[in-house]
Amino acid sequence: IPEQLIESDLKIDQETENFAQTGLKVTSVLRLHRLMTVAQSFIRRELGSLPVEWLKEVELRLRHLFDL
Repeated sequence: IPEQLIESDLKIDQETENFAQTGLKVTSVLRLHRLMTVAQSFIRRELGSLPVEWLKEVELRLRHLFDL
């Protein structure tokens, strides 16, 4: 995890209530400014999903990042 998070980073903390739903094993950061597309053939499995409140936060940060 970077020492300094920027506006487009979203920290997914293992201490939060819905962390188990994410499928992550440790606290992680979504670095939204580093989005990329990946061919489906490269995806081995699904980890989990983000709780609705985090998805809303992702949407807000992406809108801000892309000035939408």
